Amino acid sequence: MIEITETNYHEEVEFKNVDHSKQKLVGMKFELCTFINCDFSNTDMADTTFVECTFVNCNLSLANVNKTAFNEVRFTKCKLLGIDFSKCREFLLAFSFTDCILSSCSFSNLKIGGTQFEKCIMHDTQFVNTELIGCSFDGCDLRDAFFDHSTLNKADFRNANNYTIDPEINRMKGAIFSRIGLEGLLVKYGMDIR
Repeated sequence: MIEITETNYHEEVEFKNVDHSKQKLVGMKFELCTFINCDFSNTDMADTTFVECTFVNCNLSLANVNKTAFNEVRFTKCKLLGIDFSKCREFLLAFSFTDCILSSCSFSNLKIGGTQFEKCIMHDTQFVNTELIGCSFDGCDLRDAFFDHSTLNKADFRNANNYTIDPEINRMKGAIFSRIGLEGLLVKYGMDIR
């Protein structure tokens, strides 16, 4: 098992079973690194940079990502409860999520067009003034997710479920929905759809 050292720069390193919960990784840079079965819950990751990194089966719940850079980062089967991604560095921000728990997170005020969310649980997640052009929510559970004044043009919600989106306050040109999911666009009108 390789530990994360106080060295500021790590390149092409695989970290397995590292418990760094409630600790600091402030100002470090990780490039082309892989994190497997690691615990970063409540970790202070402020001003840390991740470039082309992969997180698999990791817990990052309640991590502080203030001014953190995520550039082409993939999260698979990770637990990311309560993370305020709106505090991340926006320059080159790009990530994807597969089979992750993203409940109670905030993506507000971000431009994350093209982001892939696949089979994620996203309960109570906030998308306020978020640019989501061309995003995919394939197989995602969006129960109580909040979309407010966001741009959802060409976003794909065909296989998403439990979403409620107000078309009057969100831009949705070319967004894709299944017929079964149309109820989530009409909830505010109090209709009984069967």
